[in-house]
Amino acid sequence: MPQHIQQHMSRRRFLSASLLAGGVGLALDDILRLRALGAELGQVPPDTSVIQIWLGGGPSQFETFDPKPLAPMEIRGPYRAIQSKLPGALVCDMLPLTAAVLDKTAIVRSFTHPYDDHFGVTRWCLAGRKEPDNANQYPSLGSIASRYRGPRQPGMPAYAMLAEEPVMHQHLFDAMGPGYLGVSHSPFTVLQNPYPVEFQQDRLQDATSSLKLADDVTLDRINDRQSLLTELDRLPRRLDSNRAQEGLDSFAKLALELVTSAKARRAFDLNEESAATRERYGTHRWGQMALLARRLVESGVTFVTINTAPDCLRWDWHVSITRENREQPSPGGPNVGMEWSGPPLDRALSSLISDLSERDQCRNVLLVVWGEFGRSPKINTTGGREHWPRLGSVLLAGGGLKMGQLIGASSSDGGLPTERPIGPSDVLATLYKHLGIDPSLNAVNLQGRPIPLLPDGRAIDELF
Repeated sequence: MPQHIQQHMSRRRFLSASLLAGGVGLALDDILRLRALGAELGQVPPDTSVIQIWLGGGPSQFETFDPKPLAPMEIRGPYRAIQSKLPGALVCDMLPLTAAVLDKTAIVRSFTHPYDDHFGVTRWCLAGRKEPDNANQYPSLGSIASRYRGPRQPGMPAYAMLAEEPVMHQHLFDAMGPGYLGVSHSPFTVLQNPYPVEFQQDRLQDATSSLKLADDVTLDRINDRQSLLTELDRLPRRLDSNRAQEGLDSFAKLALELVTSAKARRAFDLNEESAATRERYGTHRWGQMALLARRLVESGVTFVTINTAPDCLRWDWHVSITRENREQPSPGGPNVGMEWSGPPLDRALSSLISDLSERDQCRNVLLVVWGEFGRSPKINTTGGREHWPRLGSVLLAGGGLKMGQLIGASSSDGGLPTERPIGPSDVLATLYKHLGIDPSLNAVNLQGRPIPLLPDGRAIDELF
């Protein structure tokens, strides 16, 4: 927007704006009004949030949470199964740290559906639609949480995505976006270079430096759109003598005070964590992304997605389940096998599960770890596994729900559910219920038609 137009926009619009790209779907003062009204009606939404770790490409149930050690070698694969702390649950030996905290989780071993298409099923899992394309631009659950819940604390994004920079299949990132809800419900996104193993602190600084107080800031002398990290320190002092607050109602004043606090700056600052904590999560990308996700939900973000793949298909191990050797965009890129993917996932996941259990501010945070489908029971001629939608595994942890259980069961060859089949819409319905969002509500799409948020699915009753 041209500078001279910005300068003439009302100060009142600033107070009604949401954080640019921050996923704050409603203006902060509007959110406060809605919460006040909800309290009067006895309808205050639960103080709950979700961290979603997306293992795009189809993580193998055998190499994660449902190994089959008694099956023939061509089924069980090259890794051992080890006992976990969850009674009756075996885990791939590439996840020993996670095995030690699995009693704090619930493992679905009967995740199933009929489709083996990455793109369509990704949209089903993330947006609740089985359609083969995204012509209707359905919003992701994170964006729906932005629209119907907003941030748990004003001054924070409602929806954040921590991801590796896309190098292929960029359209899959659309499944994590706002669809017809519009850009105000986009995630605030922190991207990492997908090739270095280490977490890139400079990428985090770049992302947060572009976080703006609003898309049309018009308060005196803030037209240069400095980063939120700088302005959160400076703006309160300027407002002391600024008459922009005059005439604003109490909600808007409170919203302004919260926006101009240092909360967002602190939430995105990993240096506020001890060296020991950062090391426990792992200094690699996934470890620090998991730690950042924990900090964000503690500070008031409602929904965080950690996308582990630069092409959304990192776990698509057709060539080898140990260490992929197919040509990549660059060494260390997507599809690299359990030898590379297992240890960083193990460190990040085990630390996050422990924190969700032990930290008071995390007790209402539900973690879900999943991908679009599982992998085939029989290893192929190159040592990989093919797409297998008939069976997969889903890990859930925290949220104040009933943990320490196995849900569903699978056949001895790891190919089919033998009890309690659970589909993508059932997992989504569970997340909706945890967030206190009625999935039968209708949103209005770009054509003006009312569309149910989730057309089918039933929450997993065993968890509630």
